[in-house]
Amino acid sequence: EKLVSNLSRVVVIVWVFVVLILTSSYTASLTSMLTAQQLQPSVTDPQTLIRNKNRIGFRNGTFVVHLLNRLNVDPAKIKQFEDMETVADALTKGDKHPEGIAAFFDEIPYNKIFLQKHCGKYTMAGPVYKNAGFGF
Repeated sequence: EKLVSNLSRVVVIVWVFVVLILTSSYTASLTSMLTAQQLQPSVTDPQTLIRNKNRIGFRNGTFVVHLLNRLNVDPAKIKQFEDMETVADALTKGDKHPEGIAAFFDEIPYNKIFLQKHCGKYTMAGPVYKNAGFGF
């Protein structure tokens, strides 16, 4: 049909652009959801780390070293870290590198801060060991 008034032409042109923008936005969103990489932990429990004799890190000054000892982790496979930046470097290097680690154990609040700072690179895996600590 032929559009007679200029106002109707403007409305049709605006409507076409709105539909085009909505369609492209939906397509981009759907593509992102389908192709975005979901981080999955390569190791899901400490016993696998212990069996494979992987190096495990912990933050200096926490009770986590006692937990690792209770889990019968070889003391030679436990590595202590002073700051979280060296933890990120060690996790990136991996267990095959002499300065790397396969996993890092710490208290959940500190792990959450670490994950927020390094979002997208690492993930937290279970199990969670209950222990007295942050309660009042």
